[in-house]
Amino acid sequence: MTELEQLRQRRDLVVLAAELQRATVVRRLERIEANPARRWVGLAASVIAKPALLSIGTAAVRYALRAYKRRSVRIRH
Repeated sequence: MTELEQLRQRRDLVVLAAELQRATVVRRLERIEANPARRWVGLAASVIAKPALLSIGTAAVRYALRAYKRRSVRIRH
């Protein structure tokens, strides 16, 4: 086997290893994306990472809670 053939064989092995690693990562990501609990955790993490989204999200939750409380008070009376 010549040196050039050895280099080609090594290159082929490196390419194969990279393809296998990529397939493994894709498979793991698909599993993570399929799990609903992890979706919520990922969403929460992305919101926490962005302060503007956190403040907007917090304000939206407060508004929704106030509206719900007002509605529940009106229904009781």
